[in-house]
Amino acid sequence: MKTKYILLLSSLLAFSSCSDDLLYQDPATSTTDENVVSNAETVKAALMGAYSWTGHYHYLTIGQISLDVMGDDLKMSNGNYGYSTYNWLMYAYDYRQYPREVDGWWSAYSPYMWIKAYNAIDQCNIIISNADRLPEGCEDYLAQAYGLRAWNFLNLYHLYCASYTYAGDSGQGLFLRLNPGDASGNDVPRSDLGTSLKQIISDLEYAYEHGTNTSNYFINPKAAALLLARTYLDMGDYDNARKYAEAVGSSFDGSDLMSQEEYQSGFNTVNNEWLWGFNFTSETSNIYASIPSFYYIAEAKDAESTFGTSGYGTQASYDYLVANAVNYLVGYGTVRATQSFVDLFGTDDCRKLFPFYIDKRDGYAIAKFSSKGSLGIADYPLCRIAEAYLIEAECLLKGSNADPARGLQILNALQEKRGGTLSTQLTSDEIWKERRRELYGEGFALPDIKRLQKPLERVGEEHWTEVKSLPANSPRMMFPIPADELDYNKNASEADQNEYWR
Repeated sequence: MKTKYILLLSSLLAFSSCSDDLLYQDPATSTTDENVVSNAETVKAALMGAYSWTGHYHYLTIGQISLDVMGDDLKMSNGNYGYSTYNWLMYAYDYRQYPREVDGWWSAYSPYMWIKAYNAIDQCNIIISNADRLPEGCEDYLAQAYGLRAWNFLNLYHLYCASYTYAGDSGQGLFLRLNPGDASGNDVPRSDLGTSLKQIISDLEYAYEHGTNTSNYFINPKAAALLLARTYLDMGDYDNARKYAEAVGSSFDGSDLMSQEEYQSGFNTVNNEWLWGFNFTSETSNIYASIPSFYYIAEAKDAESTFGTSGYGTQASYDYLVANAVNYLVGYGTVRATQSFVDLFGTDDCRKLFPFYIDKRDGYAIAKFSSKGSLGIADYPLCRIAEAYLIEAECLLKGSNADPARGLQILNALQEKRGGTLSTQLTSDEIWKERRRELYGEGFALPDIKRLQKPLERVGEEHWTEVKSLPANSPRMMFPIPADELDYNKNASEADQNEYWR
C-alpha cells in the first residue's frame, strides 16, 4: 500500500517555501491509506489538509491576484511613487513568468502554485480512492473532496490552459491526477481540454448531488451548482450553465444580494450572498502574503472625509498616509486600479471603492478588500450569488431559449442593488463590463478575456509594462508548465509545454 503524507491543518502552514523542492518527493513522515480512512476524524484531517493547500499563499494569493492583474483593469505599483513593490506579482502583471527561476522566485510562480494545487488534489484523491472503505458519517467529506478537487482542476485550467471556447476538445488540458500519487504514480500524461473539463463536471456533479453540508466555509451543494454553471459558461454551453445558475436557488430579484453597506464593509466576512468563502485565521493566514494585504491601504470613506474631492494625488494625501503608516500603510498594498476602470462606474455605484491615488500614474488604491482587525485575518469569496445573476443574464442572451428582456431585468436587478447605472439593452459587452464591475479582485479578469476571446487592451499611462496589448487567444495568456513537471514526469515531454514557453 502506498504511503502518503497527511498534514493536519495546524501544521500545514508551517512548512517553508524552499524553491528547490522537487515536485514529487515522498515525505519522510508518512501514514498508510488504511490509517487515513480508519475513522471520521482522520478523513476530516485529510480533507482539511486539502483545504489548507488550496488556501496557501503561494497558490491562492498568487493565483487569484495574477488572474486579475493580467487583465485590463488592475495593475501592480511599479515602486516609482513612494511605495515599494516588494517584487510580489510584478512578473505576472508584466507577463514575464518562467517555467523555472531566472531572477528570483517571483519570476517563476508556476512551480509554487502547481505543487500546492496538486498537493490539494492528492489529499482529495486519498479520500475519493477509498470511497468504499470510508467510515459511516463521511459521505459529505467525500462530496467535498470531489468538489474541492474540481475547484483546483478548474483553477489550474484558468491559469495554465487556453480557453475551451477557442481550443475546443483537442486543446491541451490538464494533468489529471485522479489517484493518490507517489514519485512514480504522478507520471500521468497531459489530457486534452475535452477530457479535462468533463472530469471537472463529473466531480462537481458528485459534490452537487451528494453534498449535505450548508456551511459557506466549505464546498456545499449550492457552491457546487455555481461552479458547474461557471464551468459550462467556460465551455460556451449556455443551456447547462443556465440550468446550474438557477440551481443555486436565486430568485434573481436582488433580494439575496449584499446590501450596499455590506459590499463596502471590507469584503472580509462571509454572508448570505457568499456561497463559499475561504476562512483565513491567525493560524491559517500568512499575514503580509494574504490577499487583503495586497489591496488594503485605507478605507473607502477616507477619500472624502480626509482628502476631499480634490485630494487625489496631492502632497497632503501622501503626507497623511506616511503619518498614519501604522493604520494605513498596511501589508504589501501594491494592487492598483486604472483610470479607465474607475471610469466604468457610476457616481453612486457602491462598488466604486477607489478612495485616492498618491500619484495618478500609479493608479488608484483599492478599498474593496480589507482584513478583520489584524492583517491577514479575513474571509475571501470563492463563490457568490451575484455571479449566478451574471451567468443567468448571459445565458438568456446567448442560450437556445434566449430571453433578452428577462436577462436585462436580471442584470438591472444586480445593478440597482449596487447603485449602478441601469443598462438599457442586453449585450455581451454590457454583461462583460458588469462582470468587471462586480467581480474585480476575485480572479475573473483573465479567464473572461480568454473565454470571450477578447484581446488584452491596457489603456492609460498607469500601465508601465511593455505588454499593453495582446491579440485575442494569445499563447501568452497562460502560465508556463513548471520545468520540473516536464523533467520528472515520464509521460510528459517538451511538447506538453504551453506554446509560448517551448
